[in-house]
Amino acid sequence: MLEDAKESTPKWEEVNPLSYFSLNYFLEYGQILMIGLNLFYILILKNMNISKYSMYSELHDLHPKTWLSPFRRTSSLYLFKMALFYSALSLGLMQVGSYFATNLISDYDIPQFPVSILLALSSGLLEESVFFGIPYYISGSSVALLGTGIIWSVSHLFNSGTISIETVSYGGFLFSIPHIFFSIRTWMSKKGWFAIVFHSGWNVSILSLYCALGLRQCSIINDVFDISNFMMAASSGIIVYLAYQNKKRNINKLFYVGPILVMFFAFILFLNDFF
Repeated sequence: MLEDAKESTPKWEEVNPLSYFSLNYFLEYGQILMIGLNLFYILILKNMNISKYSMYSELHDLHPKTWLSPFRRTSSLYLFKMALFYSALSLGLMQVGSYFATNLISDYDIPQFPVSILLALSSGLLEESVFFGIPYYISGSSVALLGTGIIWSVSHLFNSGTISIETVSYGGFLFSIPHIFFSIRTWMSKKGWFAIVFHSGWNVSILSLYCALGLRQCSIINDVFDISNFMMAASSGIIVYLAYQNKKRNINKLFYVGPILVMFFAFILFLNDFF
């Protein structure tokens, strides 16, 4: 009986490589998260010595016309404030998408997927490196990053692994859109490491919140997919680091062979586990 039940469960329902949080919990706790983010943002501003130049920089960087340009300032605190701004937009858009999807589409279920700490931690490094870091060092163009970012964002539509109006992850797709611009601007500001740290930190923080509230069972690692994801993340991170060093001095191209082979091997593991 147990074996039959296990065989009838699609792999995509066990572990989803494109989703690192449960949207229905965001739908319930999104208001609280948004209020907390905005209050934290206000408290930071209140306790800082804000100059006219600082306020002008923030207002300038918040304007949509600048969303493909580097940030005017690049201190860690400034980037963190910008990250909170884009995260608040993401949560708002996600709630709108999930609300309309659940109310306008009959039999629509918001996707839910088990996520381990290892997967949440490594996904930020993998996604930032593959969709933003490597394209940045290849092209140096914000337009190119916008193209790869759109691919990354659209992939969130298919979190359930099936293509139908009842299973498409509208909230996940809308959530990812503002983050495209934050990642583009952070990499174009030559602070890609911050995009990686914030992305991974966000994933782990949300997962930890769920665990603390008893909304899900926490685990360090789930299965082979988590291992393959970590291997691809580490390899892509090494490739990005080599590309960064290559900007300062010529790096022997043979150094890229090792991480590329590891990524290929990890991808084979993923396909084997998926199918």
